[in-house]
Amino acid sequence: MIDRCINLCVNFNVCCGKIKVMIKLKFTSQNLFLIFCVGLLLSVAGCSPTAPIIDQPTEEPLVDTPVSPVLEVTTPSPMPEALPTVLMITGTEVDPFMAAQSENMLEKLAEEASMQFATLEGMEPEMLTPEVKVIVGVGQDLDLNSLAVNHPGIVFVAIGSATATVTDNVSVIGNPVVEVQQKAFMAGYLSAIMSSDNKIAALIAEENPARDLLGESYVVGARFFCGICHQVFPPYGTFPQWEAVSSSTMANDFRAIIDQYSNSAVEIMYVHGDLASPELFAYMEEVGIGVVSDRSPDLPRSNWVGTVAVDPAPALEAIWLDLITAGAGKQVPALIVLTDRDSGLVSAGRYRLFEVMTADLQSGMVSIEIMP
Repeated sequence: MIDRCINLCVNFNVCCGKIKVMIKLKFTSQNLFLIFCVGLLLSVAGCSPTAPIIDQPTEEPLVDTPVSPVLEVTTPSPMPEALPTVLMITGTEVDPFMAAQSENMLEKLAEEASMQFATLEGMEPEMLTPEVKVIVGVGQDLDLNSLAVNHPGIVFVAIGSATATVTDNVSVIGNPVVEVQQKAFMAGYLSAIMSSDNKIAALIAEENPARDLLGESYVVGARFFCGICHQVFPPYGTFPQWEAVSSSTMANDFRAIIDQYSNSAVEIMYVHGDLASPELFAYMEEVGIGVVSDRSPDLPRSNWVGTVAVDPAPALEAIWLDLITAGAGKQVPALIVLTDRDSGLVSAGRYRLFEVMTADLQSGMVSIEIMP
């Protein structure tokens, strides 16, 4: 055994490079074996793959980023176009029933045609806006013909006007001069068919310039049904009768006048609208005389036979298509109708007689001037 100390320099080659290990040992056999083992371990350790180094992500501090506000840009909706307009204007001397019927029909027709409807009293220059396509005037003193000349793009309709004439853009419904005669005629006819002994009479306003014409029309209408109107039961007299009475006299002495007719057993009386009053109608109801008039009663009455009226609504409906398509103006008659029949005094058969005679009268088959 060599007992000496030596300086041993061992070079180890490792996979990743060279490592010099300086070992100073006491050289013995045990030491050589120990050196060999240590060298072997270092070689194995040096050749093992190096564990990868993983970079840890660095956390950046949170910073509040301001959010810019979003501006909402709204596109304005287009303004809807104004609807074409049907305008109804009322003048003077307007019959309430005629005006109501015209308004109801025009409102219905305008809605069906997707048009708007408006009403005005009297004539105003501001009413002629570009949207106005049809103007319907009801009553007197409207002078639609002058407007029509200056506004050829608007269609005009005159109802109940005594002065309106048909032109290219003006239509006329009814004729007041003819209609007052026709109403008096039909009042006489209705009085006759309602009477059991032909005792009938009429009261007409003395102030009315057409009083004689109305009285004669009443008599002709009655005679179309009863002929000579002979009575079966007393007291006897000449019937039908009619009398012109001033409005002031009727207001003060209506009881005496009605009593006179009641004493003659008159069953049905025609009261012209100019003489109508609630007091008169109430007293006639009290004495039991049936009433026919061209003016509606103030309230439903048990003795009210019916009201002979002019209804322009059917004529409006008949010419409506021509109006909205700017057709040529035309003259059409208004319809004579019987309203206010709530008392039930007019049977279905008598009402049918009234309708047939009205149709014959307005078609020209029956003439007001011809006494049967």
